[in-house]
Amino acid sequence: MSATPALSPSSPSRFFSSLTLSCFLLCSTAALAQDDSTQAQDPTPEDVLAAAPAEHWLPIPVNDLMIFTLPDAADGKPRQAIIQLLPANLSGGHVRNVRKLAQNRWWDGTKIYRVAKDFVTQFGGNPDGKALPKNLETVPESEYFNAALGARSDTDMQALDAAVAYANAYQKTDIKPLMKIIYENTGASKVGFGAGWPIGSKTIDGEMKYFPITCRGSLSPAHYDPPDAGSGAEISVVTGEAARSLDTTFGMVGRVIDGLEHLVNLPPGDAAGGFYASNSSHIPITSIRLASELPLAEQPRYEYLASYSPSLLQYIAAHGGYGNICTVGYPTRSAAP
Repeated sequence: MSATPALSPSSPSRFFSSLTLSCFLLCSTAALAQDDSTQAQDPTPEDVLAAAPAEHWLPIPVNDLMIFTLPDAADGKPRQAIIQLLPANLSGGHVRNVRKLAQNRWWDGTKIYRVAKDFVTQFGGNPDGKALPKNLETVPESEYFNAALGARSDTDMQALDAAVAYANAYQKTDIKPLMKIIYENTGASKVGFGAGWPIGSKTIDGEMKYFPITCRGSLSPAHYDPPDAGSGAEISVVTGEAARSLDTTFGMVGRVIDGLEHLVNLPPGDAAGGFYASNSSHIPITSIRLASELPLAEQPRYEYLASYSPSLLQYIAAHGGYGNICTVGYPTRSAAP
């Protein structure tokens, strides 16, 4: 499987021409299928992704991937999770620190010491008391927000709206806009997608601020005393939707895109808040590596569905529910080298 490189977000005309052709091909096929009303069935989420135009699957740069490895399971099966970091242009000091920590092998041998069911799995930092690498940034709370997220979300959502309007007008599809198939009641005044990430915004002191939304699978650094928002060494992996309360209260550095079950299906903590009462219950971390440090043949390859693809809305709608922007996980997939 090969992925076409992402179109430049600064070229909306190229976005639209590509989407128009893709919608014509995709939606014409759908219209023909609807002629036989006795055979028509609503597509499953899997059907939608399988029918998505190949050029709408965009490569995730290997530089943005990390591999989180735990000891093998009792049956000998490997336990690895693949993490996608926020790209450099959409993130700040926390992500830069996370990269440095991985490059320094800092997490190797540290522990998972909290497993709060349907909330978070927490690792790194205390209780190990391990000395941090030098030259980590002190990250202020202001870096929870990034104007570049808003710019990218606006670009992708405008292209998506144009593609959907064209398909509905000329191909007789009935693709509903995002806010007709989800709701949002968790603090963001506006939500959308950009570069494959759920993005929220809210007005603070009269200014619109944009932030990555903390969905299930997100990695959220621990927060210390203001203005220090934590180094990124101590991280919670969000395992339930209740953690949407972490939006803009804690930062967000990335998400688990494969193998989340290995960080969810762990013995729950037996003390208050899901912490383990005894250090003997802590779960050792074998390693956390930047994928780009592996030999080329061993580097994982993943793709995400473009945020400007009408297939994204069809995929969300195909789940049949009516949730918030995090209820349906963002579509990514493993790709052939």
